[in-house]
Amino acid sequence: MGMLYLSLAQTVLAQAPVNDVVSWPSGLLLLASILYAALGTSADRLWEIEPSSGIFLFSGLPQISIPLMQRVTWSANSCHFIPGVRSANGISNFWIRAEKVTTSARAEALRKALNLLHCVSWDIRTEAVRELKLDNEIWKLTPQGLVHPASQATFPPTIKPPSSVSIPLARDFLLFATIEYHATQHWVAEVRRKEVIFSTYGMPFHSVVNVDSEDDALSVVAAQMVRRPHGQTSLRAQARTIMDPETEHFFLDLDNVDLDMPICSVDFHAYAPQRSKVSASLRELAHSYYIVVQYIKQLAPRQDCDTTGHIARINFGQTLWVALLGGAVLDHGRITFLNLPGARANWQVSADYAYLTRVESVLEQLEPVANTPAFESTVTGAGGVSRLTAIPFLVAGLIGQMIICYFLSVGTSAGVWTSVILANSLYAGKLHDWHSLYYGKSDTTDQPGLKLRVPDVHKNWMCIATFDRSSPKDGLLRQGFLLNTLGLAAAIFGAIFQSQTRDALGFTPFTPTPSWVVYTSVALCVGTSVLIVLMLILQYVSEKTWAEDAMFPTRVMAYTTLSASLVVAALAVLFRIKNMPEFWPILDALTWISGLPLGMIENGRIFSADDNIMHLVLLNRWMIGAVASAVGSSGRR
Repeated sequence: MGMLYLSLAQTVLAQAPVNDVVSWPSGLLLLASILYAALGTSADRLWEIEPSSGIFLFSGLPQISIPLMQRVTWSANSCHFIPGVRSANGISNFWIRAEKVTTSARAEALRKALNLLHCVSWDIRTEAVRELKLDNEIWKLTPQGLVHPASQATFPPTIKPPSSVSIPLARDFLLFATIEYHATQHWVAEVRRKEVIFSTYGMPFHSVVNVDSEDDALSVVAAQMVRRPHGQTSLRAQARTIMDPETEHFFLDLDNVDLDMPICSVDFHAYAPQRSKVSASLRELAHSYYIVVQYIKQLAPRQDCDTTGHIARINFGQTLWVALLGGAVLDHGRITFLNLPGARANWQVSADYAYLTRVESVLEQLEPVANTPAFESTVTGAGGVSRLTAIPFLVAGLIGQMIICYFLSVGTSAGVWTSVILANSLYAGKLHDWHSLYYGKSDTTDQPGLKLRVPDVHKNWMCIATFDRSSPKDGLLRQGFLLNTLGLAAAIFGAIFQSQTRDALGFTPFTPTPSWVVYTSVALCVGTSVLIVLMLILQYVSEKTWAEDAMFPTRVMAYTTLSASLVVAALAVLFRIKNMPEFWPILDALTWISGLPLGMIENGRIFSADDNIMHLVLLNRWMIGAVASAVGSSGRR
């Protein structure tokens, strides 16, 4: 009985302060909620909650080129090369237009990568590797370690390669890796073309087939496509399954296949949209396979693999590194170099210089483990959320957002802007919007895309690549167009039908906010602006960098925020003195519009600035919204 009494007493004592709080004037309660929410939240999360940045993510990021942003002093840990997106400033990140990397620089980067990394390895597999041994009755080895059907003629001894080796393009290495990626090695695929049948039966895992022409390569790449998951090739569905009790067996008649139609859509990161997959026709795949095989034959070690048993096996990890460092994604995708050692400052350097220096730095990290078995574990596809499975969650979340925004407007003094950001704060990190949801992005990854790292040396990623040209999206949730627009509409309807809804639901009579709450919110808003100015003055006195190009985003942030703060504060005092609280939507609209330049500076991403200043700026924006809400709830005197 004593324990029961104590539990009841604790419950009553715990509820008492809450009863006191809910009896506060609505404007004061809102003001306290905003201060509590904003002061204890990091700048990054405050920016994710900010609704004014969401509209820039509706149809992709706007390609706004600001020349001043391209003349800053770069100092970065991460460097993004993106086609079609303007250069951007950043202390922790910066972007470079990928199309500014010239053809000669890409060729030089590819040459440097190939000097270190081989797309195949010559080894003798141990018994620990579960695979079929080379059956000499079915397959033979060329002197370079390439396999060929035993029925074919033997090959002459290794011929000394010419003085100048023809190097394939970076895309050829990418397609060569694509042919190998996710192919189920133990499945048997038979491909008939012009009455000639090529079969993978008994072929050693990850081996390279010797081909003398692109026509010969067609059957090989078609067989590899048949051994792929359905989602990565349409060729799998055209193959006929053969009843075989020992293994999965498929047969394809290549004479009935359009060789020029896109046949593969390989995603190197999970749940990639179609535009972000590697797409190619069988003829393109065969061309790349053939010329890479010729390159391998020219650079094969000078030993008779046919007698030593060394098989040339595709090293998928190194091949992909070669392709990406060589610029295979610069035209249509994005590559990010990050976590590189050393200072990464750049001043008036070309895109070629920035790209080559980062390639060289990556190769320095790869050198100790290059061409070793450890290199097989360097590539990781990022996890993600399937858009199809996210649709029900998205619909439920949007409905919830509308309900919350509506009743915030009805039951509190929150204006439409404040209702949206308070509702966003509840969903931060949970709700997936159409454009904040990115295939290949998960909560544990910094960026969407294919992750590459140095094996057994660094746990951090060294390179991230994606085949979509969108700029990086950070954070657990970027508030999007749907989320903010529907919440805004619901909040407006809540403000319009506030009296009817309160009467229908039996709410207590609305208590106007006292004038002193309005003036207190104005004082806090102006006071926060004064603190921002003070911090900027202290920064200028100590560093004298205010007029530099690198401070351009900070200047825009300060000018737009401080001006909006003073204008809203002045209008709020005017509306209170003139007894015109019904004009509060003007203050709310100014609050929303004043945040648009912040979203434009870095195309919807939080830009690089002093964390303390950025935090105060975003807190100031919350206070501006509180001023509008306090005026709206004050009522006529």
